[in-house]
Parts: sequence; structure tokens; C-alpha cells
Amino acid sequence: MPPRKSTVEEVKEEVTKDLAEEQKHKNMRFYGQVQDTPKEAQREIGAGRLKGYTDINPMWRIKKLTEVFGPCGFGWWTQNEKYTFQECGATGEVAVFCTLELVVVDPETDLESHPISGVGGNKFVAKEKNGPYCNDEALKMAYTDALSIACKSLGFSHDIYFSRDRTKYSLPEDEANSNEPSVQDFKAITDRIQKGIGLVTKDMDKDAKDKFMQDIVAKHIGGVNYMTCKDMNKLNALLNELLEMARKSA
Repeated sequence: MPPRKSTVEEVKEEVTKDLAEEQKHKNMRFYGQVQDTPKEAQREIGAGRLKGYTDINPMWRIKKLTEVFGPCGFGWWTQNEKYTFQECGATGEVAVFCTLELVVVDPETDLESHPISGVGGNKFVAKEKNGPYCNDEALKMAYTDALSIACKSLGFSHDIYFSRDRTKYSLPEDEANSNEPSVQDFKAITDRIQKGIGLVTKDMDKDAKDKFMQDIVAKHIGGVNYMTCKDMNKLNALLNELLEMARKSA
């Protein structure tokens, strides 16, 4: 049997734990304010390569930066914006990329952060059926994209991006090109969806629950039987909404 710790050692351990928790809380003080994305700032992408993913209104990020750090130009700003253009092979398309640095000011100490890098891009010239199309808002969209990437480092929209922690870079090629989950992932997410539905509908009568299933569940997966849906993006979107509703009703 190991020797019993002395009272002094126990106190030291408790103090060390308390200090660690205090430091953790301090480190996460901005992250915790920006990690949840309101539903009104979300929009499901309905077409293209990102179909099924969630688009986030860029004005929400600007509003949140202002709420947490202060007005643009005083509490936060971007600097060293640079744009580069790149031709995309024989298609005649041209992409534009923006790199920038986001700087924020700690409202408690007035200290400026080190620059937070972000890079974003968009098509400047796209190949369409009627010929090349020049997007006169491409630079603005590339800037917005770069700002969103810089904001990620502060924890912005953790609730959206963390659900995609398995990416094409960590999956075999055939699985990366498909939204269909593995058996383990499917069971894990449907179990969480079932619990989420139970939490949100626990005080509803049958008619209210049926309406909920039509309004919320069917909206995301096209029907009320989520067990038949094999699209991980749709299941994640449904789960995120259920978690948000459960959090608000708690």
C-alpha cells in the first residue's frame, strides 16, 4: 500500500488543480463567447461541392468581434491584406486568394494580440455554359473567407466546424468522396439524435411531437425517419439544431 499523502501534499495538489482550472478558464474566455453560432446566422448550402455544409453569415462574425473586443479599428482590425491571382490550368478559370492578419485587443488589459493569419479564396473568372464569367465581388468574398479562417483560431463557430473534425485529409480517398458514415459513426450520431429529440420533446403531447418531427427533423433529412438517412452532413445539421434547442430550453 502506498504511503498516505500528507495534508501539505494534499493542499498543494488542490491548489495546483485550482490554478490549472483558473488558467484554463482564462485561456478560454474568448473562445467561450464565440463558439456557438445562432441559427439565424446559418444557412445550409444547397448546391455545388459544398452541398449539405453550413454557410455562416459573415456579418455575424463582424458583430461578434465587435461585441467581444470593441469597434472595428479600435478593438479589432485586419492588416497586411494581400491578393494573388492564379490561373487554373486549361479551363481558363482564374482564382483569387487573400491573405490577411487579424489583430484583436484584450478588453481587460488593452493589450494587442499578435497577428492571427487567415487565408481565403474565390473564383475571379469562372467557366460557365455561356462562356467565362468574371465575378466582380470575388476579392470581397476572398477577404471574407480569409477573415473567417482567422476567426476560427479564436474559436468562432466551434459548434459548426468541430462536427467536421474528420476530413478528407484523414480519410481514405473513397470514403473522403462520400458523405455516408461508417457503421460506428452512424450509430453514434443517431443515438445522440434520439437523445436530443427526447430532451426537446419530453413535455410535448403527441400532436406537438408529430409537428416537431415534421418541422425540424424532416427539414434536415427529407423525412421524419432519421435512421434511413446516410448523409453525415444532414445528420450533423439536425444534431446541431437539436443541441441548440436543448441548450436554450435547459
